[in-house]
Amino acid sequence: MATTLPLKGCGIVITRPTHQAQHAEQQLIAAGAEVLKFPLLEITEPSNMARCLEQLSALHSQDCVIFTSANAVEYALAKLKAPLPTRCNIAAVGKKTAQALATHGITATLVPQEKFNSEALLALPELQNVTGQKISIIRGEGGRELLKETLSQRGAEVAYVDVYQRICPMANLLPLVKFLDTQTLAIILLTSEESLLNLFDVTRGQTVLSHTTLLLGSPRIANSSVLAAYEGELLVASDPSDESIYKCLISWANQK
Repeated sequence: MATTLPLKGCGIVITRPTHQAQHAEQQLIAAGAEVLKFPLLEITEPSNMARCLEQLSALHSQDCVIFTSANAVEYALAKLKAPLPTRCNIAAVGKKTAQALATHGITATLVPQEKFNSEALLALPELQNVTGQKISIIRGEGGRELLKETLSQRGAEVAYVDVYQRICPMANLLPLVKFLDTQTLAIILLTSEESLLNLFDVTRGQTVLSHTTLLLGSPRIANSSVLAAYEGELLVASDPSDESIYKCLISWANQK
């Protein structure tokens, strides 16, 4: 492949929520790829707004507030009636979440420096001895229990604050089927376990994935049980950031 267009001849499906796909789409098109946006997640308001607002209004009493994603930042700050308390630690699961906070003038005091996940955040020295601390985890409904379980075991009083929920917006497979049928090299990007589960759900009983490569946004996603019987090619990025995904794509394309 031409080095100036390393992804020329590749068809790439982006499954991120529409509002989060623009940067990746522009980057991939600039590298020569043909791109289909096929969002398998949509971010909407939480199912219990009253409970969400009540919990957000009580953040001033917390010792630590953990934001699990950029979406958590945006949806929480849009609802807050007062600034975040300056007395408490502000934690971000990864650099993208920390950057989202920074755009609102908020500095995350606890951020992993290498891997960007719950395990890396929990490994920080400041979260080892949390006995008696009150910690709020700002997140979307559902998801992993690791943060709460681990911090509770370490003696903290932990509460979830669900500021949004995820739904699957796609019911029509035709755009995906047509796109994959026209591609010589095709790959689907899946940067969350929810998008992976939704992909297998909407394609159940179809053969659309039989000859398609899946690029997963982290080793944790690769452990999903839905992949047990999958016979196609799987690639795994170190984390779900655009930079990591792009690096993995270039490596994949160079081997074709």
